Amino acid sequence: MHVDAGKLSKRIQFLRKMTKKDADGYDVPGEPELVRETWAQYSQTSGTELVRAGAEFGEAKVRFLTRYYADIQDRRLTIHYDGRDYDILYLNTYGDEKTYTEYWCKRHTQEGKV
Repeated sequence: MHVDAGKLSKRIQFLRKMTKKDADGYDVPGEPELVRETWAQYSQTSGTELVRAGAEFGEAKVRFLTRYYADIQDRRLTIHYDGRDYDILYLNTYGDEKTYTEYWCKRHTQEGKV
């Protein structure tokens, strides 16, 4: 499979969700921890692909393609790009060489997730 490394032109961050204790000792969300910042290719799922897959239009997915890094092969991480956060739904490592990884994600909104 051929990947044009020049298309990895978007800067993204992989964040780990952290918790802290409140005054009563309960876990509350804390500031996310930066795991890695890297270059990626960004693409959105087209309407035609959604229809073909039988998906709901409100469940549109985005795809990030990055070079392979062992420390970000974790679906519990969040991707931050262009002021928005994305949950990783699926990740796929390309080939045996572990050169690239693609991340299929769902975007957060103020109302929840899209």
